[in-house]
This record gives sequence, structure tokens and C-alpha cells, in this order.
Amino acid sequence: MRDFREYLRAYWVYVRTHGWVRALAFVLVWVAGMFVPAGLGELVELPKWLAITWMIGWAMLGYIFAPYGMWKQQRKAALKSVSLDRGSSDQPK
Repeated sequence: MRDFREYLRAYWVYVRTHGWVRALAFVLVWVAGMFVPAGLGELVELPKWLAITWMIGWAMLGYIFAPYGMWKQQRKAALKSVSLDRGSSDQPK
């Protein structure tokens, strides 16, 4: 449960840094992509296996790329703090 709380804290930092609109856009694109087969199924007849495969694949992509985005955010923050630490230690006292 502690990992989940840390994930939510990191996501909150990401949202505050990049704004609600960008975070909401990512969520909406993911949800829309998840239900593309249902919408297409209303227009043309799709085999069930295709719809199920699409939804599973889309969900797996979400699980792959979500941690990558969080890693990028954490790496950027770590590099920024390291550069600030080096900048303050380089100055003569």
C-alpha cells in the first residue's frame, strides 16, 4: 500500500508540474482508446477476438508507458536537485 501512496504522490507532483489539462488529456486518450472497438462495433461488425485483443493490448501499453512517464519525471527532478547541489558547492565561501 505504501508503494501505491508513493505513486499517487509522484502523480500529484506530475499533475501540478504539467497542469491538469495535460494529465486529463492523457486519461481521456487512454479511455477513448480502450473503447474504440465498442464504438467501431456499432458502425461495422468486428470479430469478438479482435475487440478483446485490442483492449488487452491497449491496457498493456498503458501499464508499460505509465511507469516510463513517472520515471522521466523523477529523473528530471533528481537531475535538477543534483545540478543545484553542485552549483552551490562550486561557489567559494
